[in-house]
Amino acid sequence: MGVLPPQLNDALSGSVTWNGKVGIDLPYHADTTYHIELNGDLRNVSSHLPSPLNKPAGEAIPVNIQADGNLKSFALTGSAGSKNHFNSRWLLNQKLTLDRAIWTTDSRTIPPLPAQQGVELNLPALDGAQWLALFQKGAADNVSSSAEFPQRVTLRTPALSLGGQQWNNLSVVSAPSLNGTKIEAQGREVNATLLMRNHAPWLANIKYLYYNPGVAKTHASSPTPTSPLASANTISFRGWPDLQLRCEECWLWGQKYGRIDGDFAIKGNTLTLANGLIDTGFARLKANGEWVNAPGNERTSLKGSLHGSNLDTAAGFFGISTPIQNASFNVDYDLHWRNPPWQPDEATLNGILRTRLGKGEFTDLSSGHAGQLLRLLSFDALLRKLRFDFRDTFSEGFYFDSIHSTAWIKDGVLHTDDTLVDGLEADIAMKGSVDLVRRRLDMEAVVAPEISATVGVAAAFAVNPIVGAAVFAASKVLGPLWSKVSILRYRITGPVDAPQINEVLRQPIKESQQ
Repeated sequence: MGVLPPQLNDALSGSVTWNGKVGIDLPYHADTTYHIELNGDLRNVSSHLPSPLNKPAGEAIPVNIQADGNLKSFALTGSAGSKNHFNSRWLLNQKLTLDRAIWTTDSRTIPPLPAQQGVELNLPALDGAQWLALFQKGAADNVSSSAEFPQRVTLRTPALSLGGQQWNNLSVVSAPSLNGTKIEAQGREVNATLLMRNHAPWLANIKYLYYNPGVAKTHASSPTPTSPLASANTISFRGWPDLQLRCEECWLWGQKYGRIDGDFAIKGNTLTLANGLIDTGFARLKANGEWVNAPGNERTSLKGSLHGSNLDTAAGFFGISTPIQNASFNVDYDLHWRNPPWQPDEATLNGILRTRLGKGEFTDLSSGHAGQLLRLLSFDALLRKLRFDFRDTFSEGFYFDSIHSTAWIKDGVLHTDDTLVDGLEADIAMKGSVDLVRRRLDMEAVVAPEISATVGVAAAFAVNPIVGAAVFAASKVLGPLWSKVSILRYRITGPVDAPQINEVLRQPIKESQQ
């Protein structure tokens, strides 16, 4: 009858031996009815369709098909093997029309028809990539014009491997909507709705998403990348829709990110992001930007802000330790580079960073990845030297009222001339440059002690009475060294990981007063 699309017909070959029974009732004053029963075996049929419809020739699968109906419609039921059963209702309109149907692969009897028009498929574990490749060849589009099929389709499976992940206990419903198609997905890893609108951006409303690629089992001889964007050379925006993403709770690569929003638009080979947001509950990252995916001229630009009330809490949410404690943070950024968004290239990095930290404390300067940010400007090494030279003053944490910095990056070299730490024991001003590619720095630092001043002790008490008492005690026992220093000037050069810090000026208080 030519009902199946060519992509499905081409995957089937062989012949079926069968016998049939046909009974027709032609009453004089009633509708004509009929009953047809076919029995056969698929032993000589081979199928190259993806599982569970794959089958080698020679494997015996008994088939029973029955049709009961009249001149308007008929019910088509049957079984294939001992566990595959189906039930369907067909309408004999101008075109043969499938009204509703159900297929189950783990049942012993004929299942009841769905309550509404549509197709329900209860299938075993599936390899979604294989089926997706078949659909991309047009298997879902090139349906014969001699039949019509319902647009509502429900798929249930215990496991679907797709996108490098296994989606468990999954139910997917695709149905027509007023302006396109609505897809609902529910499972252990996802609870989401996708509106595929005809003349508007698609809308993805996600209540919950856990995406950790690499979990799905793969063959060792052909491992798949853990990220679907691992190879930029394979990415093309052709056919991509504009998308409005709204995710209430997102887990990516095993890490909880919380709320993720973004409006994505495609124009040629450019992907634009507007209203980007990641809100963990401890920090909010806002972003706008674009990715130009042009061969030989690929570039990324991002502009936005990052802020939160407590830096160490925000970093700890991602399992990162930081030597900066109890400080609020605000960062404005405007960056661009010649590479994909997930592969920043230091050599082509340009832009501006503005950083403001509120009242806080430096503790363990060697701790974790966040300590590497201090190392970038050699600030950790400078504080360690101050601790060594003036160990009585800096034996505990370094408290500060605020930190302000503006940095601009040109072709991978970071420059700053206004980095200022307003500390309780001292103010520290820094300027210079850091070569991010060669990982070398050329900085100057000026340290102005404040502990001998009454205002420094008063400020310490304002921050914390216990801290204030410690600062006051230190100011009384330091002796003639720190209390008599007005300005310290340092030159910081060499590798980022092992900087050379040389004191070039120690100006006494009397000299400065003169």
